[in-house]
Amino acid sequence: MSEIFILSSIPEQGKTTAALLLERKLKDEGKRVACLQNNKGQNDVGLYLKKGVCHYTIPLEATQGKTMFEQWVPKGYDLYIMEISMPYSPFGAAYVDLFKNVNEAVSFDVRYDWKGHVFDSYSKLWNRSRHGIGRNQNLMAFWDLVHERNNQILLTKTPTVVEGPCVDTTPELHHADELVSDTVNPRMKFPKSSRNIIAFGAFPGEFWDIFPSLKWFGYDPCGFQRSLKRGDYDMAVIGQCKNQDLKFSVRPKNRECICYQPNVYLELKKMQLKKPLTGDYPTILSTIKNNKPGSPICPDGEPYSGYNNRFWVHQKFENTEPVWREENIVYCDGWVLPQYLIREGFLEV
Repeated sequence: MSEIFILSSIPEQGKTTAALLLERKLKDEGKRVACLQNNKGQNDVGLYLKKGVCHYTIPLEATQGKTMFEQWVPKGYDLYIMEISMPYSPFGAAYVDLFKNVNEAVSFDVRYDWKGHVFDSYSKLWNRSRHGIGRNQNLMAFWDLVHERNNQILLTKTPTVVEGPCVDTTPELHHADELVSDTVNPRMKFPKSSRNIIAFGAFPGEFWDIFPSLKWFGYDPCGFQRSLKRGDYDMAVIGQCKNQDLKFSVRPKNRECICYQPNVYLELKKMQLKKPLTGDYPTILSTIKNNKPGSPICPDGEPYSGYNNRFWVHQKFENTEPVWREENIVYCDGWVLPQYLIREGFLEV
């Protein structure tokens, strides 16, 4: 069994900063450390890749039990740090539910009304980016689920060092020995390939385990496309970036390509979610926990219906499969892990 630190919180609380500081501290102590995240796309992955951190994504189907979760945790590390984003949503609560000991990142300036701040944050999110909460929706339905655990508060953005685990504005991590941890039995072992891979943008870090010689161009589209044009590689991986209007003028010729941002080459219509959510948070959580992976999360057109696919990844575009092939390019609409691509014959090792 290995030790795992669970860091959970809503956005803008400094959770990722805390995870990276903890990773550095443990690594400085001579530990082999891996960082895990729930499947939420590219938002933070590029930051991990830039810092050379071993990063892995745990898919939603892994929340159906601790043994299922462990099948996605890579072997070979002494310690693990698991970030759980949005723990008060069905998708975050599904991960929290697996553990007894959880550290929750809370910004110093909202520490006295954390519950109220969480409610306000979820309300603003729904009002800003989703089409209707639905009648009688309880946005705090999972407050007790999160807080019935051994929940250790990790104060972040503190003006000075305070009692208990905290991250100051420097930022530095203090009193890390007071963080709580859980246990996990890692079971994932990756195949290895000597193929020459080039990559751009944010992509699942698992590719680096499978293809150790992978060369990453960061977020440099010009340098990456020059290499694409030269053709001195076996396969290319086009990851995601914040520029959703980015277009590539160079296509890989006679080489395989995995593309996580299909609109660099294709014109695709974004999915329109125009219906209010008719279900409720507990029902969605029950679907995730108990139904066969790939079962519909909610009716089409409603918030979260972008997850209605066989991998339970968030799709952005209409009328597409989560994975499809056009000539030598495999397109992924969503954060489809290479393990899935190998299983379904889209990726050769």
